[in-house]
Amino acid sequence: MLAIAFTGFAICIAGAIGVSRRLVVSSECETFGRLWTKAILSEYDIHLLDDYFIMAYFGNDDGVTAKLDSYLKFSTQGRLGAHVKGANADLTGYELGDPVNFRKALKLGFAGNAASEIINGRGRTYRNLDTGEGFDEEGRVIRNPVVIDTLPSHGTGGSVSGEEFTEKAKAAGDENGLIGMLSGSGAEVIMLEKCFDNHVTKSDDKNHLFVNEWEYVIIGNTDDEVNYRAIRKRLFIARNALNLAAIYKDPAKVEIIAAVAESITPGPLAAVTQLIIAEAWAALETEEDLEDLYHDRRVPVMKSPEQWKTDIREVLGSEKVKDKLDEESKKLLEENQDELASLSGKIQTVTQFKYGLNYDEYLMIMIASLNDNTRLLRIMDLVQINMKYRYYADFNMMEYYTGVRFTIEANGKNHEFEDAYK
Repeated sequence: MLAIAFTGFAICIAGAIGVSRRLVVSSECETFGRLWTKAILSEYDIHLLDDYFIMAYFGNDDGVTAKLDSYLKFSTQGRLGAHVKGANADLTGYELGDPVNFRKALKLGFAGNAASEIINGRGRTYRNLDTGEGFDEEGRVIRNPVVIDTLPSHGTGGSVSGEEFTEKAKAAGDENGLIGMLSGSGAEVIMLEKCFDNHVTKSDDKNHLFVNEWEYVIIGNTDDEVNYRAIRKRLFIARNALNLAAIYKDPAKVEIIAAVAESITPGPLAAVTQLIIAEAWAALETEEDLEDLYHDRRVPVMKSPEQWKTDIREVLGSEKVKDKLDEESKKLLEENQDELASLSGKIQTVTQFKYGLNYDEYLMIMIASLNDNTRLLRIMDLVQINMKYRYYADFNMMEYYTGVRFTIEANGKNHEFEDAYK
């Protein structure tokens, strides 16, 4: 009986030891697994973080599995005395190239930033690129089909027309209206302000493949000059429409235009001449507006008479007017130009004004007006393009991850681990 009791007691002790060992193995696997998760996440790319405030690491399932197996071998050899089969990593769903994950990474990187920072206290530098003759920089074009095909946007179309931009500009109106518009556009507009250049201002002194990066987000062409010219055209269309509206809202200007038109085209055709003069005046004012915008000055969305910069004298000498008039009207215009120009004394014009939107802010209206997905994908394009240009020729966002998931099998039990940057 004593032997039986002793044997039973020994069996109980052995069983308890076995259970304890299993619990220890399980506990250590859980502890080490959480540690290894942090170890994988700690290998984030320093350039992505420094340049774009994004935390992501380079890897793939096999590479992460190999690292985990080496961690397992070091941690369990001669210690756990357990049957450990190894690790199995599955990173699916954590690709930085997935727009959902990229947006999460932006929100994490730019947490605490507000849309108002774009307007107030910006840290951007005026570039002074434009001489008024057009595109002054060496045009850069991406022609490599592999580079183009691997861009996150995959050539996604969509932009903002000049007409749409005009309506959006009216809605924004001023700095406060623009802040309200941008507040719903997410962290990507903050990223644009802090990390990317446009034709007028730059964000930093780092190398950028494109001169016109904000313009790329709006247009999406891999030819830098095409993006520049497309934005200039949209700005002209919008400002011209707004200036024409300002003319017709100003009784003094309407009176002058009517008097001039009647003098050079008497009779029923005066109405046509009025339209020609008004359009020419709006276009002339628009050219002045673009000159201001490309020199980082502010232009009001809808001008008051005091903010108008050109007068009727300049309009009457404009080829835009002369080319559209018949020969008789041209003759009358030339004979009476000095007298007609004196009518401009009825309007006080100024060349400087304090309030309005600058080039950055006009472009932000276009950017905020884009489809959310299109805007995000083109920002992702710029990140990938510049990472290739600055650091890694083979950089591909789909090979970088924002989280990790893996399984360890020990003593027939699976231990699952998953974590992401927070």
